[in-house]
Amino acid sequence: MGKITPEVRAIIEKHQYDRKLRKYSDMHFFNDNKIFGRVNSNRDVESAKAGIYNRFDQYKKVYPLVRDDIEDLERAAAHFEIAARKVIQNFDNPNADFNFTAEELQELIDSVFECQDKVSEVAVRKAMQD
Repeated sequence: MGKITPEVRAIIEKHQYDRKLRKYSDMHFFNDNKIFGRVNSNRDVESAKAGIYNRFDQYKKVYPLVRDDIEDLERAAAHFEIAARKVIQNFDNPNADFNFTAEELQELIDSVFECQDKVSEVAVRKAMQD
């Protein structure tokens, strides 16, 4: 269970209802709570993060890209968005095992936005080759 310091509280309050943290998850998993329910620890969050970054590495080598590739990236980004939102919403929930400092929590949120930008870049790359 994470300790809510004033710094952590400020980050949570800033991002708790941030629609930008739902860019791909609303598109692909709207009202689907299965992924949200499976995120319960830092390890689950790191797994979602690794999933999207591994795909970025994989798709650097793919040519030509197809629509399914972009959708796969969007879904991986959605998993990461959901994991980050679960941390924000359940930071001090005794049934969850989230343990982030304020700095780590902000880095997590920044990583989500970075991934969203990278997905857009890959989508542009696909559009340019069409």
